[in-house]
Order: sequence, then C-alpha cells, then structure tokens
Amino acid sequence: MKTVKSLLIKAFIVLFSSYVIICAGFYTVQDTFIFKPTKLDKGYAVVYDFPFEERNFEVEEGIVLNSILAKADSAKGLIFFCHGNAGSVQTDPARFEVFLDLGYDVIYPDYRGYGKSDGYPESDEQIVSDIDFIYQEMLKEYDEDDITILGYSLGSGIAALLAAEHNPKNVMIWTPYYSMVDMKNAIYPFLPTFLMNFPFRTDLAIPKIDEPITIFYAENDEVLPVDRSIKLQELLKENGEVVILKDQGHNKLYLNEELISKLPEVLNKGGIGS
Repeated sequence: MKTVKSLLIKAFIVLFSSYVIICAGFYTVQDTFIFKPTKLDKGYAVVYDFPFEERNFEVEEGIVLNSILAKADSAKGLIFFCHGNAGSVQTDPARFEVFLDLGYDVIYPDYRGYGKSDGYPESDEQIVSDIDFIYQEMLKEYDEDDITILGYSLGSGIAALLAAEHNPKNVMIWTPYYSMVDMKNAIYPFLPTFLMNFPFRTDLAIPKIDEPITIFYAENDEVLPVDRSIKLQELLKENGEVVILKDQGHNKLYLNEELISKLPEVLNKGGIGS
C-alpha cells in the first residue's frame, strides 16, 4: 500500500509540476501568440500616393507612437482605425482609400512595438490607454460627432473598449472575437484566465456602447471563426447591425464589394438627433 501511495504522490507531483511549467510558459510567451508586428527604422519614409501626414504621439515619457493621418478633400469626418495584430503604418493603401474615396480622413495608429512606435505591448489596459490618448488628441481637431471608431481583427476589441469610454458617431467592427478569454478557452481551456495579460473583453465593452454598432463578419474566416464570435450580436442594442460577408476570408475585408457598397449607409448612422 505504501508503494502505491508513494507512486500516486509522485505522479501527482509530476503532473502538478508539469501544469505549473505549462502555465508559466503560457504567461511568458502569450504576447508572441497575439502580436506579429512589422518594425520600421525610425528614419523609414512611409510612402503613399494620397495626401497624408505622419503623426507622433508621446503617450508617456519616452514612449512615442507613430501614426498615419490620411487626408480627404473636404473631409466629412474621421475614421479612427484600430488595426490588426500584424503589419505597421506602411500597409495596403486600399485600407485608407476605401474611406478617402467616400470623403473621410483616416487616422491609423501603430501600437507599441509596431512600425516606428516605441516600447512593446504589456497589457490590454496599456494598449487601450495608448489608443485613448491618441483619440483624445484627435478630438482637438475633429468633432466627436464626426468620428467613426473602427476595429479590424485584433483591433475589434480595442475599438470596442475605446468606444465604451467615449461618444463617437458610430462604431464599426470587422472580423471580431467574442473576447481573447473566449479564444483562450477554445484552444487552452485548461489554463486559468488570470494568467492572461490581454483578455480584450469585447463582450463586456459592447453593452456599454450606446452609439450604432455595425459588425462585419467574414463567412469563411479562418482566423477568428464566426461560430464563436457570432454571439456578440446578442449584446447589441436596437441600433446595432450584423452583416455576414459571403465567401469572405479574414484578410482584405476592405476590398469586399458588399462591404464597400454598405459603407455609405453605415457611416451615416448616428450623430446628433439620431
């Protein structure tokens, strides 16, 4: 009996130690699962054919985030674009042009560690705080009633959390996740949630947003499957809308003809008296 008991204790210790090591490993490397930045030298010259400015924002002492402000003629408003987990401000120009062609300026900020921006993401609170700082700076130039907050992929949660603290004209969310907690549970259900530095609780933010929200799903999303994130529609208020883009994958949503045709209607939602 003592031998069996000893073996069980040893087995428990091995299993528990292994579990602790797995948890520690996840905690240490979780950022590498989420963020895939493209770094640019500080002297890199961003090139686009449309009018734009590079804007730098010192979000805290020694941390400057780089952004692109694309300019339309006689702008109707501003698209505050929270981008996905890869790339930088040097990206496909069509991301801007789809809005410029409709008469909207676009601010496209990089997160810490992306492009020419300093630092590295450490928590979702830090990222949202950075983006909130830039948003408030843009409020010095644009009426909030003329601002659409847009989040694509990773940026969908950031956009929702930002909008929950402000009063933009409306909100657009492209290829969202329910939350990063939900994504973790789908892949690593055995890992505790408290280990997560980047929970990005889109599900908690959406109910706090009173402005119109339009969610665009990609029917064939291979990165953030619709069957997990579709439940976000249950959290929308009466002024919310869901659009599922047929035969669309996760990437290059801004080239989708159905989305492009829908944009004028979506961008007109909200505002004073709505």
